[in-house]
Amino acid sequence: MQPIIVIGMHRSGSSLLVKVLKELGVFMGNDLEENKESMFFNKINDWMLLQAGASWDNPENFKYISDDFKALMVDIVQNRLKSIHLKKYLGSANHSIKDSTFVWGWKDPRNTFTIDIWQEIFPEAKVIRVFRNPVDVISSLAKREASKITVTGNPTKTGLKKKYFGFKLPQERLFYHSFKSLDMQAAFILWKKYVEKELQVGEDSEIMNVSYESLIENSLESYNKISAFCNVDVKHKNPESLFQGFDQSRKFAFVKEKQLVEFYGKIKDDELVVKLGYGNII
Repeated sequence: MQPIIVIGMHRSGSSLLVKVLKELGVFMGNDLEENKESMFFNKINDWMLLQAGASWDNPENFKYISDDFKALMVDIVQNRLKSIHLKKYLGSANHSIKDSTFVWGWKDPRNTFTIDIWQEIFPEAKVIRVFRNPVDVISSLAKREASKITVTGNPTKTGLKKKYFGFKLPQERLFYHSFKSLDMQAAFILWKKYVEKELQVGEDSEIMNVSYESLIENSLESYNKISAFCNVDVKHKNPESLFQGFDQSRKFAFVKEKQLVEFYGKIKDDELVVKLGYGNII
């Protein structure tokens, strides 16, 4: 069975979507980390971006990959999907995910830029594009990344590691963070790049659009549409308890903060913001 691939900008509500998909019975991985992303697929996406000199917050290079590079990535990833490493995702030793009879998929914002690779491997995959208003995305992203940026810590761990890095200068990062995400204008530009790439997914693809706002405001309607798109039976499902956990206050939460409202005033007339229906929030 072909997978359901979730794409979209970071902090756009894809984790909430995963909760809905799991409630519907869609298998999203046995190795989910705190952001509901499969570590198996996350690692593959990170590796592919790295090979193109790109990263999640600097993905542009991946837009310019050659046909030879793409063919190589497809070959390597296909082999990875047949390897013992797939056990992390499946939670078992079954190596034939392509021949699976259950509904499955994964979410990773990086899919947005690696989607051409995945669609080459899974030509009939269903793609769910997730959208959220840019200011709430920017606010959430900044809070997440700010929590990662620190130069202090346990001297027996961080301190020793800093000394090691200072001596060896290895080709890896000491702290995993995005300074770009702390600048609202830069984060807005990043949001646009993700959204623009989402909207470029081929017309021949089976695609569904889901907004974070609709998920928490029109939960049952969104639930039914997603179940129909995924072709899963919901007769014996009871989503009400799931919806009770959805925080309604997070819809357009930025309106409570003066600085964010002022920034929204600067970008609300942007063509892409208007196109997605976020041009007249306030």
